[in-house]
Amino acid sequence: MSRQPAWPPRPNHAVRAGALLAALAAAVVAAAVSEHTFVLGTLVGALVGAGVLVLVMWSRHRQAQRLARSEAARSQEATAALLHDFETQSDAWSWAADREGRLTHAAERMASELGCGVPGQLLGQSLLQLLRFGEGGPSLAMQQGFRDTPDRQMPPDLVWLMGSLAGKAPFRGVEVQVRSPVRPALWWSISGVPVLDEIGLHVGWRGVVRDVTTLHEQSRKLERLAHVDTLTGLANRHVLQSRTEQAVDQLAQAPEATGEEALSPLSLYLLDLDNFKSVNDHFGHLVGDRLLQEVAQRLQRCVDEGPSGGVLARLGGDEFALLIEQPLHIVEREALALAMLATLREPWTPEDLCIEVRASLGVAAWAGPGDTASLLLQQADIALYEAKAAGRDMVRLFDAAMGERMVERHLVIHELGLALNAAQRALAHPDRPEPDLPCGRLSVYYQPQHDVADGRLTGFEALVRWRHPQRGWISPAQFIPVAEETGLVVALGEWVLRQACRDAVDWGGDGKIAVNVSGVQLASRHLVRTVAQVLAETGLPPFRLELEVTETAVLADPAAARTRMQSLRSLGIGLGLDDFGTGYSSLAYLRTYPINTLKIDRSFITGLAAGAQADMILRTIIQLGQGLGMKTLAEGVETVEQLDTLRRHGCLQVQGYLFAAAMTAKDAAARVLQARRSMA
Repeated sequence: MSRQPAWPPRPNHAVRAGALLAALAAAVVAAAVSEHTFVLGTLVGALVGAGVLVLVMWSRHRQAQRLARSEAARSQEATAALLHDFETQSDAWSWAADREGRLTHAAERMASELGCGVPGQLLGQSLLQLLRFGEGGPSLAMQQGFRDTPDRQMPPDLVWLMGSLAGKAPFRGVEVQVRSPVRPALWWSISGVPVLDEIGLHVGWRGVVRDVTTLHEQSRKLERLAHVDTLTGLANRHVLQSRTEQAVDQLAQAPEATGEEALSPLSLYLLDLDNFKSVNDHFGHLVGDRLLQEVAQRLQRCVDEGPSGGVLARLGGDEFALLIEQPLHIVEREALALAMLATLREPWTPEDLCIEVRASLGVAAWAGPGDTASLLLQQADIALYEAKAAGRDMVRLFDAAMGERMVERHLVIHELGLALNAAQRALAHPDRPEPDLPCGRLSVYYQPQHDVADGRLTGFEALVRWRHPQRGWISPAQFIPVAEETGLVVALGEWVLRQACRDAVDWGGDGKIAVNVSGVQLASRHLVRTVAQVLAETGLPPFRLELEVTETAVLADPAAARTRMQSLRSLGIGLGLDDFGTGYSSLAYLRTYPINTLKIDRSFITGLAAGAQADMILRTIIQLGQGLGMKTLAEGVETVEQLDTLRRHGCLQVQGYLFAAAMTAKDAAARVLQARRSMA
């Protein structure tokens, strides 16, 4: 038998109100019935209806409150879950602080980055002090090994953040470097908005922190790439040029620091490896890159042992530069340059290789306020050019004479281009006479070649000539090297070839025309196509054309030269090896080349007067040509005695002043006609 409670449960206010209304209604109804009063019945109905309505409205209100509380709880749970996911799975998290900047909310990520276990340890601590010294403030930070003291100067980024907090205005993306014992380099981007109470008073802060360490690291890498040569680790061209400009500007603003010819406060060195291309060609680019790294290390050691204030840079390829920003006497400048070359001469022996390293070096020094950074670089480049022209593995210091020669060289380059354009126009339109030009005229001259046995005319060698209206005849030894360096020799050689073939066709007969081909032309993949096109355009029979190449051009890349020469031979033309004996000939290579003519350099002919040894060398060369099945032709023959010696040794053809100097196309045509008549 269940036990009943001693007291009934207390009804809530809604139940008690309903019961009261029901009792009142019952009493009124009873009175109305007993007295049969209509008005009281009406009142009773109204009161009953009102009571029911109140009960319904109260019940609905309470239900709405319960639903609202339940929805708010679910919303808070969802928001907390989303915030947790946001703070644990992304690179950002929230923070909150009171109006003094003391944290009232800290995420787990924030606590872990600052080196403490739980976020609660951060609450109440100053945000600025945490960022400046780490978790625990300055005292604990110093206990953990931070050397910074509380009175040290605040970094600019924290000063900016402190100003933002003091200004009580929203701020966004303030980047600060964080003192963290967990990570050596930590950067945060902090954003925040002020929190106001109901009457608009500032009571705190809330915001977001984003970890931007990766972005800073990437930015540093990009900045490093912009200033450092990635292969060698040295400064790059941009850094050297900027430092040179800064140094020159500072010197220009200090008249008392102007330099003298012997003592200058600024020196610039340009260094270029002499044999780097051959290293790449023979051992591959990986070995070439390792060689550049080795050169950089050797030069850096040399610079470290020398004057202070030096900036060593790799400008690109195999070119290096050194800027010295301290006064050096001319003797000291030269001594440092020689030391740089000396440190490179020691053979590099990676694994089982042994590679000789050589370089050329040019030096320029700041002379006064009129010198600019670009001028200093240009002068060093001129000195480097002179060092290479002097035989390489050399040092040259810039002087005024070099500048004059370089001006002359630039003038040659400019005017040679103009003269070549005029010559090409004249060849394309022979009916339009070219006016006299300030650059002068290019023309092709022809030196006769004769048979040694009977003196018969066998052909001509085409030689380019340049006559300037002010400077007279300009030697080919002066403008041909310039044309090769600038690449102009390709167009120049094509014009000579086309002009010579056209003139040879006009002469008629079957005499040979020999045209020189430079190393730059031989290396061009367009040479074979150009020769075939010229033969087709001019109508010259291929057997009448012979192209002469030098030993140096052939041995620069023997395999490529052999392939190119075989393609030329397939056109039906002849090939001659010019200046034989003056280079570094290899008999193993020589016998594999498709060469028709071995052309003996004039130095062996003029050397005959030296005695029996020179005679023996000449005889050996001729016998070598005969043994290889090649025709031998000696150039520079000027005396009857030289001709007799060549005839005795079996040389087949000769050319030189003994027979005729180089002549115009018109004179050559007359000589061909004369030879034809003598044979009739």
